[in-house]
Amino acid sequence: MKNFYLLLIIYLIVLISLNYYLYLFLKKIKFVKYIKNFFIYFFSSILLIIFLDFYILKLLGHGFPTSIIQEEYQRAPSPFDTFTGAPYYKDHNSLGFRGKEFKNYDKNTIQIAFFGGSTGYNGNPPIIKIVERLLTEKNKKVETYNFSSVSSNHNQHIHRLVKYSDLNFDLVIFYGGFNETLQTYFYDPRPGYPFNFWVRNELDNLKYFLLKYSSIFSEYESYTGNFSGINQIKEDIDFMSDEWLNNLIENYYSTLIKGKKISEKILIRNACDETKFFAFYQPISLQKSEEFTKKIIKSTKSFFKNKEILIDLSQHISEDNFTDLTHINQQAKNIMGKQIFDNIYPFIRDRC
Repeated sequence: MKNFYLLLIIYLIVLISLNYYLYLFLKKIKFVKYIKNFFIYFFSSILLIIFLDFYILKLLGHGFPTSIIQEEYQRAPSPFDTFTGAPYYKDHNSLGFRGKEFKNYDKNTIQIAFFGGSTGYNGNPPIIKIVERLLTEKNKKVETYNFSSVSSNHNQHIHRLVKYSDLNFDLVIFYGGFNETLQTYFYDPRPGYPFNFWVRNELDNLKYFLLKYSSIFSEYESYTGNFSGINQIKEDIDFMSDEWLNNLIENYYSTLIKGKKISEKILIRNACDETKFFAFYQPISLQKSEEFTKKIIKSTKSFFKNKEILIDLSQHISEDNFTDLTHINQQAKNIMGKQIFDNIYPFIRDRC
C-alpha cells in the first residue's frame, strides 16, 4: 500500500509540473489564446461525446442489453463454475444461492439438489420450493438446495455438483435445455461454454470496457461482430452448420451422462437407499422463436425422444404462460413443480 501512495504522489508531482511548464511555454506563443480556445472546445466536445455515448444513449436503449454485463449480483465470479449469484444479496446465502445456508441434516431428511438457470432461480416461490411443498404434504421430511443461478448451464452445474459434494444428496435434478442450446446460439457460440465467456474472460480490458459501457462500440459490435472478434470464433466452429448443431446437442447429452454418473456413482446419499439423478427439459416457446431457434428446439427434442435420461416437460404449458422465449409465469412454475413431483415421487416413495 505504501508503494501505491508513493507512486500516486510522484504521478501528481509530474502532472502538476508538466502542466506548469506547458503553461509557461504557451504564454510566450503569439497565438496562445487561439490554442487555449481550441483545447477548451476540443475537450468540451470530448466530454460531451462521452456523456452522450456512455449515459444518454444507454438510457435510450442503444448498445448491448444489460445481459452483456457481468451483473454484480446475478453473475458474481465463482471458482470452477465460473459465476453464481452474489453472496448475501437479497435472499442469497453465503454461497450465492437462494435460500438458507446449505448443510447436511439428519439421516431421516431427504436432501434434494436442484440445478437450473434463471428459470430455476426465479419465482416466488421457485420451482424446487413447489416440489418441496408437495413432498411435505406427503409427510416427507425434505430439504431442498437450489443451486440455480441466472444464465448458468449444465456444464457449469457439473462443476458445481462436484464443488459441493461434501453435502449428501438423495436426488439430483437438472432442469434446463435453453441455456444448453439456445443460449449458445445467442451468446458465446461454442457448445458448453458459459454465458458470454468470450466477452467476460477473453477480451482485453479496453474492449471489454467499451462493450460494457459505450453505446457506439456496442452497437457496432451487435451489427458486425467485428469489434470483439466473435465472427472469427463463429467461422472457426462453422456456426449454425449441421455439424455445429450436432455438437451442440451432443454436448447437452454428454453433460447429462456425466451428471448422472457423478450423482449415482460418487455422491453420498442421505435418507434414501441410493442417490438418483433426474434431468428435465424445460418449456421453450415455439411461437416466440425465429426459424433457426425452432430448428434447434425440434432437433433437440428429436435427439432425446427415445433417450430415458431426459424427461420432456415442454408440452405441459401453453404459449400463454410464456413471458418471453424461455421464461414462464408463476402459474406455469406451479405446473412445472407438479410435473417434477409426479416424476420423482415414485422413487422417493419406494426408496426413501
